[in-house]
Amino acid sequence: MGASWRLISALVRELRGAIQGERRCYRVEGDSMSPSLLPGDLIWVTTYTRGLPSPGDVVVVRDPQDLQRILVKRARSCGAVTFSVGSDNPTSGRDSRHFGSLGIEHLIGRAILSCSPSSLRIKLCL
Repeated sequence: MGASWRLISALVRELRGAIQGERRCYRVEGDSMSPSLLPGDLIWVTTYTRGLPSPGDVVVVRDPQDLQRILVKRARSCGAVTFSVGSDNPTSGRDSRHFGSLGIEHLIGRAILSCSPSSLRIKLCL
């Protein structure tokens, strides 16, 4: 009963976050995050962030050179007010090697869950 209750509580909390606009779902495009995330994978993102991401976090950011473009990347390093992002597949995609460090204004959120519809694979990103 205890584990079931915790699962229901977590699902209710996530649903409330989605309704309040604090959670969003994004589809991965391209192979810049492979093998961790593949094209077509879905990521559940918390948009309510407190400060900068931690190194290793999967994040969703706005491309600083094209603010309409959304990027899924891994936080690499964090300074006092900026952070850098990288691709898990360094031969593909744009990241801080191309545009430098990002400010908090570019951060959309941090991934908390990923799902691969093609293989029915689900994993926590925490």
